[in-house]
Amino acid sequence: MEQTDTYEYLKNRVDDQLKYFDSNAMKNQKYYRWLKRTAIACNILTTMTIALAFTVPDDYKVFMGIVALVLSTIVLATYQWEEFENYGAKWEKFRLVAEQLKSEKFMFVNKAGVYLETDEEEKKRLLVERVEGIIRGTDITYFSLMVEPGRRIEKRLRQPTGGENG
Repeated sequence: MEQTDTYEYLKNRVDDQLKYFDSNAMKNQKYYRWLKRTAIACNILTTMTIALAFTVPDDYKVFMGIVALVLSTIVLATYQWEEFENYGAKWEKFRLVAEQLKSEKFMFVNKAGVYLETDEEEKKRLLVERVEGIIRGTDITYFSLMVEPGRRIEKRLRQPTGGENG
């Protein structure tokens, strides 16, 4: 692999993957934080609504109960949605991989770490092997994030409760 090949690899593969993982980390962070903020706000409002229900005239108590029910349902829905979609775990994984790729690129460009005392061909080979290893490892763990939520739910549904056998 000559110098232009290395530049093309950095530009077309490493930078492209960095962009992909970084943008997905930001997207999943946005969804995760939105769900969590919604849950926190609705949780606080549910508590306040229940407390206020004791202070309103009887004509409004049913209304306050309905508001509390809707708010608590939203809280439950946000937790279930996060468990199903795994935005927090995906955010963490995408961010981790983006940072690993950045680190590997900077180590290569600055001839540090494993790239310090090797010849140019060895450096280029190491770069490709290490970058592709990071990406390949990500595919496996990302797939497990995508499959695992359904399996957790199915497993819970199949498990016997209480004192039941088998």
